[in-house]
Amino acid sequence: MWTNKHHIMSRMAKQQRVVFVNFRQQSPLKFVRQAKRSDSKTRVSLANLWREPMLRQVLPGLEVLDVWTPWLNFVGSAHRLRRGLEFEHRVKVVGRWLEQQGIKDAVLWVYHPGYGDTVARIPHSLIVYDCVDEYTAFPEFRHAKAWIAERERSLCKVAGVVACTAPSLYESKKELAPGRTHFVHNVGDAAHFEQAQAASTTVPADIASLPRPVVGFIGAVSDYKLNLDWMLHLSAARPAWSVVLIGPTGISDPSTDVGKLRARPNVHLLGHRSYEQLPSYLKGFDVAVIPYRLNDYTNGVFPIKFFEFLASGRPVVVSPLPAVRDYWSAVRVADTAESFVQACDAALAEDDAEARQKRIELARLNSWDSRVEKLTALMLAALPPAS
Repeated sequence: MWTNKHHIMSRMAKQQRVVFVNFRQQSPLKFVRQAKRSDSKTRVSLANLWREPMLRQVLPGLEVLDVWTPWLNFVGSAHRLRRGLEFEHRVKVVGRWLEQQGIKDAVLWVYHPGYGDTVARIPHSLIVYDCVDEYTAFPEFRHAKAWIAERERSLCKVAGVVACTAPSLYESKKELAPGRTHFVHNVGDAAHFEQAQAASTTVPADIASLPRPVVGFIGAVSDYKLNLDWMLHLSAARPAWSVVLIGPTGISDPSTDVGKLRARPNVHLLGHRSYEQLPSYLKGFDVAVIPYRLNDYTNGVFPIKFFEFLASGRPVVVSPLPAVRDYWSAVRVADTAESFVQACDAALAEDDAEARQKRIELARLNSWDSRVEKLTALMLAALPPAS
């Protein structure tokens, strides 16, 4: 699943070298076998597994540095063992690798607040914290909220730039990094998702034959943010429609139960589909929906899929997410299960060529290239003068 970090780093790699540090929780033997692939620039053995990461080229200017980490999900997020292996150890490995490469002035771009100020141990010219979520509201940190909040505070102290994707994130972080916190909201890959309008784009067979209209969602099917009850209500209220959910189930929330949805004959849980396939699936939707719950987590969420769905030209129905308030006029907004059904009805009735073009144009104005330009400008302004 392509997220904020993938979009930004793949584009930044067009201007400068980017090393995307990736942490693999898997068996030692599997990691070593992968390190022997033809695209790997390094050779890792069981003897140096703890110390040596695996480097591979994925795009011009973009390399992935894979660091092995043992599977530790059986212990709590704030457990000393997990902190030591998932954060402190990773910092040591990355710092050692940069030292071996002779790199002393890297810009460290951080997404997970769990690293806290430990990242400052790595020689650097600047630390950027790209804050895209309210981690204290994640289900996995429900028993470690104080710990993750403290780690984020310490990260903000050492960060030269704190970029926030939602207004509520900006309001909560600006006191942690006064004068260094900025609001730069999420955007979408308009060019990619406009392919849903192309005559050459073929609707995949697994939804092409479904009864119309098709109301669809793409993303993580996780109960802490996706309102499964609304989707269930829609399927019952409109039994002749097809309700499609595309994406993995239970990410960050293993308690997610989709049993009732699976039991509905007009609900289709298709699982994960590649990023390249998504425009084809969107072409098969009559309405695209983002029925997120309203809670402490979603209060700080600006869904990337918001502009992706608009770029496809499809009418969009959302719950009243505060982060996208400025764009409510471009979509249908629902605040109850019943109004969600009514909003889908209205979206189908009022969809036309002119409305589609307006949605596409709005998505074009909110592209990843424009967001990367803003972030790059903040980074350059914060860099210390060259000696």
